Amino acid sequence: MMNGEGLIQVRPLNEGIELTWSLEGEVHVVRNGTDVYEGTEHHYVDLETKVGEQVAYQLTFASGEEASVYTAAVNPTDDVYWNRHMTAAVVTDTGTYLQWDPISDVDSYAIYRQGRRVAEVSGSGYIDDTPLQEQTFYEVRALRPMKRTGKPGAHLIDFVGKAMTLGKEHTLSTRRDSELYVMYFMVSPSTPEITEVSDVQLRVQPFIKPPILKNPNLFSPHPYFEGDDRSYNVYAENYRTRTEVMVEQLNDVPLVSIKKDANVTRGYTKHHKLTGEDVASVDQVYLEDVSIEPGEVTYRLKHSVGNPLVIAPDIKYTIVAHLKNRPTFKLSGEHTQSPHHEIYLRMGEAPWITIHRADDLGVSFMAQPLPYCHWTYLTCMQ
Repeated sequence: MMNGEGLIQVRPLNEGIELTWSLEGEVHVVRNGTDVYEGTEHHYVDLETKVGEQVAYQLTFASGEEASVYTAAVNPTDDVYWNRHMTAAVVTDTGTYLQWDPISDVDSYAIYRQGRRVAEVSGSGYIDDTPLQEQTFYEVRALRPMKRTGKPGAHLIDFVGKAMTLGKEHTLSTRRDSELYVMYFMVSPSTPEITEVSDVQLRVQPFIKPPILKNPNLFSPHPYFEGDDRSYNVYAENYRTRTEVMVEQLNDVPLVSIKKDANVTRGYTKHHKLTGEDVASVDQVYLEDVSIEPGEVTYRLKHSVGNPLVIAPDIKYTIVAHLKNRPTFKLSGEHTQSPHHEIYLRMGEAPWITIHRADDLGVSFMAQPLPYCHWTYLTCMQ
């Protein structure tokens, strides 16, 4: 099943998902626990899955071979990259096959397994021939070169940002000129202990890691800004903003609410004398495209918050969530690559799950166009 001839392929359609395979003989397909096909065709088309909805298929072949396929339907016109493009995982007794839509202008993809880099591939797929014995976390990362515009001032801003960080490693410099694409796959060979979910909480916290941040604008009355002086921490009280989306009563008629907060921004002289302080407005942090059905919720979280003391690019992000009353989901999003970003999710009273973390690339992110990070998280379990 994991060799070339028998490999199952997943292809997005405008209104559904198509599975294809090369194995001969009868095949039985189960979709989310329901029988949907039995026959000798070499493909199955699913027109029932909603955009962004995590779906699980089980295929059983006449030869006795079995495979589980996990993916989500996409919308080719969506604003979020990973809502337009497919990711999928095929899991068998002999290994795991990750696949995704190829990213234009990307030559290679770095593969991580349980946090360790294990491979680099040039194609849009990766086969891990290690049989799964436990829940395994995969991450696929790629950099796509950016095309700078000729807008007035853009090159000057970019030059200032790079000049301030000449001492940093070349890899970071390369990343400043690239968009980052990240795919997360949480793959489990067994059914999770928690089979029903009532409440799901999302927490998003952009923050500034150092205690003090130098202002790249040499003529500003605020030469320095106070940072948050911390690393990644879901419970930290220091952040630029914290946004929480709570979904309750998923096993009945769900309720959706949002809580948003911004900390004080402070400016200082080089002698640490206060030059000003204010709190940024969170008016442009909101939910849209909210859909509520019994046992199911989708929403789109938007965030655009600036520095209240100076004119500077806003911290922007978008997150699209499709949640059900079971511990399987797909989240996708994008954000400016400054400052640090951290995203967490909690089901009921269970521990927080780290969904996505991304480092600040420094002040050169101010150049136009802004380099974004595009990420997606897919659970691959029954």
